[in-house]
Amino acid sequence: MTRRRPQRVDGRPALETGRRRDAVAIATERLRQLIVTGEIPPGSELSQVKLAEMTGVSTTPVREALRQLEVEGLVEARHNRRPRVPAFDPDDLDAVYCCRILLETTAIRVTIPTMTEVDLGAIGEDLEAMREAGRLEDIDAWELAHSSFHTRLVEGCGPALRRQIRLMMSRSYRYRRMSILGERPYGWSTGETEHVAILRACEKGETEAAAILLAVHLARSAFSVLEHLGPGRDGAAMPAALRALGVDEARIRSLGASRSG
Repeated sequence: MTRRRPQRVDGRPALETGRRRDAVAIATERLRQLIVTGEIPPGSELSQVKLAEMTGVSTTPVREALRQLEVEGLVEARHNRRPRVPAFDPDDLDAVYCCRILLETTAIRVTIPTMTEVDLGAIGEDLEAMREAGRLEDIDAWELAHSSFHTRLVEGCGPALRRQIRLMMSRSYRYRRMSILGERPYGWSTGETEHVAILRACEKGETEAAAILLAVHLARSAFSVLEHLGPGRDGAAMPAALRALGVDEARIRSLGASRSG
């Protein structure tokens, strides 16, 4: 008796469908990394054939990956023209960091009560890894530890909220990398005092203090990127988000005025 291959409702073999999903996932992750790290520069037009060669998959999964990256804001579709990587947009940066402020301050409030000594120790290890990467001027290692630090701060929230936060983190990471392309990485020690203060608040279980410290840290980081990519441009959404959290108006103004890396 001949065994039939398992079929999906749509009639496509299950094994074939699984392989296609894997290829799409591979293409999406690889292209995401190429874009956020600047290996595919802002403003670049995207050829599906060339991208297929770069990712090692066919053009069909590349096409699906581009659709996913368009949803994430990392690719820009254009009528009757090739898609491209968006150029710097101050309004988008403002919106991305506004979302991060609101989402991550909510998530850290949920996460702190769930933190264990092991969790806090892992966050401390991320800080040490950032210091070491800064000493070696290794931007990739620094970004990896930095991403881990911020991810652990919100790990206790639900998966749906974590997905949204990861998306905003990727988009903000692209802007940070854009701000230092072709230059010696600036401000290796910038933000360390803020990171330490956030960790100390977590250790003490000071949920509201940690949320405010995180919000101010994210806003200062965004203003720093604006200073490098769009001098003279100010965000509107970020200050509104800070006001909603009860951050003092004078403190908000100082974030925009100082523009320190």
